[in-house]
Amino acid sequence: MKILFIARTCPYPPNDGEKIRVFNVIKNLSQHEVTLVYRVMNDDELNSADELKKYCTNVVPVYIPSPKSIVQKIMWVMPFLISRYPLGLSTVYFKKIMNKLHDLNAGNTYDIIQVEHSSLTIYLDKLKLSPNVKTILTMHNVDYVRNERVINNLSFGIEKLYQILNQRKFKEWEIGSLKKYSKVIAMSDVDKEIMLSDSPDLDVNIVPNGVDIDAYNFDIDERLASVSNIIVFVASMDSEANHDAAMYFIDSIFPHVKEKLPELKVYMVGRSPKAELAARDNNKDIFVTGKVDSVERYYKMARVSIVPLRSGGGTRLKIMESMAAGVPVVSTSVGAEGIDVESGVNIMLADEAQAFANDVCEIFTNKELYMHLIRNARSKVENVYDWKIISKSHDAVYRDCV
Repeated sequence: MKILFIARTCPYPPNDGEKIRVFNVIKNLSQHEVTLVYRVMNDDELNSADELKKYCTNVVPVYIPSPKSIVQKIMWVMPFLISRYPLGLSTVYFKKIMNKLHDLNAGNTYDIIQVEHSSLTIYLDKLKLSPNVKTILTMHNVDYVRNERVINNLSFGIEKLYQILNQRKFKEWEIGSLKKYSKVIAMSDVDKEIMLSDSPDLDVNIVPNGVDIDAYNFDIDERLASVSNIIVFVASMDSEANHDAAMYFIDSIFPHVKEKLPELKVYMVGRSPKAELAARDNNKDIFVTGKVDSVERYYKMARVSIVPLRSGGGTRLKIMESMAAGVPVVSTSVGAEGIDVESGVNIMLADEAQAFANDVCEIFTNKELYMHLIRNARSKVENVYDWKIISKSHDAVYRDCV
């Protein structure tokens, strides 16, 4: 099949959830003729095209750097203040990308156009498509639900005001955008039910997130012998939901942990931590790393992986990575939403700060529970969440679509 694949950002290196999914989908479906279009923001991303060409027939990176000043940011937002589109789309819609898509659409006959985020629907609104082309939307999150959760956890200020103004238009717009596609791909049953509750006639297919099992080999005996005193939270810290989770753990959960096990340390691992979080690094028992070349060494260091999320949406690849790497996970129910896990079997789930802290401490002190969680978690990702398995479901969506 001939597929035009539109992504928000450069998917290589695959160092956050959205990029990991896009890269692995492309990698495992390279039997098709894929033209990949995406925005790049720096020279490193521009140079990543060579890696992506291993799996794509055509790679079209479009260089659009981030705005460098408040004035530039305002210039981006201004056209959306009086348009029918939400303010948030000002960060994804660019005429340079639109022109590339016009050229590609005019010069090629595609079987499928796949869009990797509801916000990118704005490009399809402006493309004249052949009646025979099928369109697929991948919903990495149900953003109008995620936005509501973020707003509820924000203190009042400019960020909250922006989110409220954006949300006024966004929910109605996102629900309307779903109806424009031949098929919609959801990450989980939870997301599917949310979308169908607002749009009952949608053709929604579940293709979950996954993990590259081969990249996370570990020795159970080595894990058992580990005397690590490290807790790790791996996330893109520039996300408001992840920032809130990190601060929630440090302020509300970690003190309870330290009461029982004062020697424990926590590493907050991920790019672009906000100043509030960076300031909590004391180089003693709280470490905020910023961007790292590889998260694998932090998984190897850790005894427990945490996902203390109170907002956000979609499914958390960080949970699957931890499960594949042999690191037991303690998560909130929001953090594990949409993943087929069971508390006490292959994960620990807790929504209250004291209960979350108790579960963390129990894994450190209970060797039987530690090994029980490791074995069951690894079995789950091997049999359900390996990208090789998931890619077959994704390919079935393509074939059913055409």
